[in-house]
Amino acid sequence: MTKKRKFVPTETIQNSGPVEVVVEDVTSHPLCLHGPTLLFSSPKGRYFACSACRNKKDCTVHIEEEDWKKEGVKKRNEKYYSLIPKLDKEAAWNNLQEVKLRHPSDRAYCDTCKELYIISKSRKHIKDHKVILSLTNEQLTHPSTVLPPLENDGHEAQYLFSKKAISTVLGILTNNKISNILCIGTPTIHEAAQDHPEFNSLLLDYDTRHHLFHPTNKFLWYNMFNNYLFDGNKDEKILKKFMKQSKNKGLAIVMDPPFGGRVEPLIQTIKELSNLYNTVCETADKVLPVIWAFPYFSEPYIKNIMPEIKMHDYQVEYANHKKFGNKNGGRKFGSPVRFFTNLPFSTIDLSNDSGYKLCDKCKFWVSVANRHCTKCRECTSKNGMTYKHCNICKRCVKPTFVHCAKCERCCQEKGHICGTLVESQSCYTCNEKGHKKSECPQNKGESKKKKHK
Repeated sequence: MTKKRKFVPTETIQNSGPVEVVVEDVTSHPLCLHGPTLLFSSPKGRYFACSACRNKKDCTVHIEEEDWKKEGVKKRNEKYYSLIPKLDKEAAWNNLQEVKLRHPSDRAYCDTCKELYIISKSRKHIKDHKVILSLTNEQLTHPSTVLPPLENDGHEAQYLFSKKAISTVLGILTNNKISNILCIGTPTIHEAAQDHPEFNSLLLDYDTRHHLFHPTNKFLWYNMFNNYLFDGNKDEKILKKFMKQSKNKGLAIVMDPPFGGRVEPLIQTIKELSNLYNTVCETADKVLPVIWAFPYFSEPYIKNIMPEIKMHDYQVEYANHKKFGNKNGGRKFGSPVRFFTNLPFSTIDLSNDSGYKLCDKCKFWVSVANRHCTKCRECTSKNGMTYKHCNICKRCVKPTFVHCAKCERCCQEKGHICGTLVESQSCYTCNEKGHKKSECPQNKGESKKKKHK
């Protein structure tokens, strides 16, 4: 799937302490160009900031909570209502129909101008523009094969699910008799679903380029970190109609946020979309089925907030990422991205993949490198290594860990300095104890992605 990697990181402010997201209704929050801001809390106080950009240079909105009560501040912030651009999806759809009537040699897309056009009828684009010529029918229906991936890792970088990962997602949905998909930051899942008559999907994505290639009722300009539809009521009607049509056919959320994305607002988005579905379809309160691609070291955060969403051992591969694919040069222990889901693990059939085995005790498929621990009573590996059990800690740990008698815990064997961290402290990146975020192996051995999905 094509992935958008943007948005808020799990970080600290100049080592002054952790920053937390205050989960609440954002409709009354200040606006920026990315929709309603989020409320953050730090040891220095509470403030509103962009939900989308990790780099303050990309979005400068920063309003102290107390200042937001002042009429002058609110009045200045009103300008963002008019600054957020509007998409003319109907004009884009009409243009696409006209382009389709032309021979492929007369079709082109300019990524510099964000324009899909007919060569013989349009002005010439200058030499340094990113122009893709001779678009085939296949490319017009699969724009992820045309659109150059965004490359700003601090705001919005994109990676594409491998064909195997796409097939796995559709297989999981089929096994659960789910035929309708909310594709959040996952345009290639949306494209694949359009190829299969048994599926129906709606793409919710921040990348506005996709509106040039899809019908008006198949793409919504959307920010997954504040559950914001940029086209307001018009797109909300489309979303509600899609949900209502899904009532008797099963509906699932498939999402792939950027690695830096905060867990708290993402889970809030899942809950709000679920509540909307329950209201529209007049069903009992329940969380929609979710397939969420995210790094394995985010498991403690997701598990703490929404324990019903569990991490499966499947390693999600990306077609255009050196470290997270299956080609030479990939990460030694495979992709660190996993599927987090509230669907039964027994419905994730990996029998056709030689990289997985069926654990006769867990009753679901796990990586061949994973080993069932009779003491922990589960397959314990998280990162692709084969974990080992520590009888003193009474849990499985990475094979690179050793038990330190002085610290009374298992620690990274190399570089561990006794007494540097107290027991309650842990790395904010991978949640393992024994090292700080700045010393985390994830920062050294893995290039960072980014959704979303």
